[in-house]
Amino acid sequence: MKTSLIILIFSFWLMATQAWSEEDWYLKGSGQLLFKSYAGSTKLENLSGFGVFLSGDYLEQSGLTVGYNSSQTNYKSVLSSGLQETDETILYLSGRSNFHLDQLPGRLTLRLDAYVGNDKLRFRSTAPGLSMGGGVSQQVVTETVKDKFVVVYPTISFLNYAKSFYADLGYAHSSYHSDDNDSDDLDIDQWSPTLGWGFNRSYDWLQLRAYLISLSASNRVAGKDSTSALEAKWIHWFSAGAPLSLHSTRLTVVVGERLYAVDSDTYSLFNIADLQTGAISIGAEWKLSEQASMFFQGGYEAYEDLLLNDRYSSTYIYVYMSQNW
Repeated sequence: MKTSLIILIFSFWLMATQAWSEEDWYLKGSGQLLFKSYAGSTKLENLSGFGVFLSGDYLEQSGLTVGYNSSQTNYKSVLSSGLQETDETILYLSGRSNFHLDQLPGRLTLRLDAYVGNDKLRFRSTAPGLSMGGGVSQQVVTETVKDKFVVVYPTISFLNYAKSFYADLGYAHSSYHSDDNDSDDLDIDQWSPTLGWGFNRSYDWLQLRAYLISLSASNRVAGKDSTSALEAKWIHWFSAGAPLSLHSTRLTVVVGERLYAVDSDTYSLFNIADLQTGAISIGAEWKLSEQASMFFQGGYEAYEDLLLNDRYSSTYIYVYMSQNW
């Protein structure tokens, strides 16, 4: 793990020293908001979060992205464990380089992503204490437990010059370590092969991505050692004068099972220690100007708590805005 991080930092430094001497950079800033509500769960109540990202591309040769995500998960007050909330922070770094080889009818891209963060689990309980009159009273005690994680995700991808065919192969290695001695460390390996096709005169795009996940033995996952899922995504772009001034719409469906998955398209970590058994979402994008856009998405997800044998669902709203320079 340390070797991978050293390689990642060196790659960022190498691209920066080569590119910042030039002026041909294209910058993009973006922000996102997420609101999620849970139904049927004996533990979870809701989640809210935000993220900010800054991306720079040097012509068509290389690029860098840095980002920050923060979220808060609230739990039901009836939990016997006293768990009240989880505050999560994630730092994201990504570097990419493009290659145009004579032997290939398109562009080859090498990309390396890294996520570093932690979850702060806050527990609240009562303990006996002394009152002002010398008697015994119940005092509220708050305890915080940290769960730290590091994810390294290299990807090799190919896009043909007509932008009608795309393929990639990604591998993510995730490591989780908790301050709580009762919670085992966890290592996850994820392979994510992807295929995409453009059709209908490039007005439509279909993408298929597999999630093949292997998990180390840990009491976090109740003996689960592997999961697999398939994600299908369809995007349609509109011509000028579309209804509601839409720029594009998309439909995403996930079938199968995912646990501790990493989504490289949305820079997202599924850190919740519950099994996702399916998902569906629909989204729409509007161009606010030549350089600005807004994306709105609503979705439904199904989960299973492996430790409690508890099945529940979530619905969410996601808003994303970006500005190019």
